Amino acid sequence: MPNAEIAIPRVLTIAGSDSSGGAGIEADLKVITANGCYGMTAITALTAQNTLGVDSIHHIPGHFLRSCLEAVLSDVGTDVVKTGMLGSEENVLVVAEILQKYGITKTVIDPVIISTTGSKLLPECAANAIREKLFPLALILTPNIPEAIQFLPGHQSLNSLDELMSAAKVLGGMGPKNILLKGGHLPFRRTEGGYVPAGKGGKEIVIDVFWDGNDFALIESPYVNTKNTHGTGCSLASAIASNLARGMEVLEAVRAGCSYVSAGISSAFILGKGHGPINHLHSNYIMPFAPGRFVDYLLSHPSVKPIWYEYTHHQFTTQLGAGTLGKKSFQHYLIQDYLFLIQFARANSLAGYKSMSIPTISKTASIVQYVVAETSLHLDYCSRFGLTQPQVEETEESLACTAYTRFVLDIGMSQDFFALQVAMAPCLLGYQEVALRLAKEGKKDDNIYWEWVESYSGKSYGEAVIRGRELLEDLSQDVGVKRISELVAIFAKATRMERNFWQMGLEGS
Repeated sequence: MPNAEIAIPRVLTIAGSDSSGGAGIEADLKVITANGCYGMTAITALTAQNTLGVDSIHHIPGHFLRSCLEAVLSDVGTDVVKTGMLGSEENVLVVAEILQKYGITKTVIDPVIISTTGSKLLPECAANAIREKLFPLALILTPNIPEAIQFLPGHQSLNSLDELMSAAKVLGGMGPKNILLKGGHLPFRRTEGGYVPAGKGGKEIVIDVFWDGNDFALIESPYVNTKNTHGTGCSLASAIASNLARGMEVLEAVRAGCSYVSAGISSAFILGKGHGPINHLHSNYIMPFAPGRFVDYLLSHPSVKPIWYEYTHHQFTTQLGAGTLGKKSFQHYLIQDYLFLIQFARANSLAGYKSMSIPTISKTASIVQYVVAETSLHLDYCSRFGLTQPQVEETEESLACTAYTRFVLDIGMSQDFFALQVAMAPCLLGYQEVALRLAKEGKKDDNIYWEWVESYSGKSYGEAVIRGRELLEDLSQDVGVKRISELVAIFAKATRMERNFWQMGLEGS
């Protein structure tokens, strides 16, 4: 169900499309999503490109770009706008007009002129329009060194840290409130005298220069010897925009964005024959099930599904449903099930100890009271099959009962509340599944065991199963993929022991 009370941060990217997926809006949307925001697009150009270069560009007309921007901003709105490749002077003017019309002040302007592969992406007239129209509207301007040179008077080269810092100041004087001059094209190495350009050898560090109009901040990242840097500028600008949308201050957003991209470069995949993309999803993992489907995932897991079938379709249950189960087998099962309930009460008491919230502690206490009441009913049920209370209580636990219950208790002692709930889940879930199957397939007439079927297929037990499933689903939303695998193993082992419990009853020993 959608939650209307939770507002997701919104980021609008205005940029070109990269058919190879590593840069442009394709990269932007990956980054925005990976950083917990909702991404929207207004496409300025379509490119036919790959890791080797840009083959062709199809420009989107300014009137259509305006329509896209109006459609998004008049309805969904945005918290931050990020711009990338704008493609034409007309598009630059449209973007500037729209930013002012809607009073958008949180902007990350990435003045894309040249691609990583060296392809020219913007005519000179459009670059001039960016400087004149968008620089004054930029909360953060994020040029790389070649782009900065294009905007500097005289197009002077930048070959030292001091020159980068001076250039950032000059760019800041052109209107942007903050400058992030990206230093990836000029790696440094450390010396006793400070940082010096590394040249072809000894590349150790990349320094991005941040200038806020008053102070500098030098943001250092380890140099990574890789070709996989396609889309780094787009990704960095989008990461910063996402961080701003989530409420970070400017410098904090910039630092976090630089860290994100640095990790993306160092963990990049090998794709294509040229400059491959960075890894946009290095800090994200995908749960193997949708919200609310953890129990379904458990039951359909390859390590669970076969043994679950053996458990829920065991001959003990089939004969019970048909009324053909030997009375001695059922008596033995009843005795061991009573002894099981004692340990089950202990396990739920342990669950209360494991919990850190009063409501959950209260629920576990209620379960223990329910089990206590059930033991009385169980003894009454046993008496109808000729079993006295002393006879039941004085019988020793079978190996199957001891192995199963001590496994559950051991999980409870050594692991967390969730693991203990998973260890107890096969009993809760399986008994209902068995009883519902027998209610459809079994023989009610003259079946001395039919009360068992009705009990576990009934409304009261069904409500308990619903509560148990809901608890498992709630707990499953706060764990990682590795932990899920561990929980599957616990569930599978507990299911195997449930099957063995049936077998113990069938054999009467």
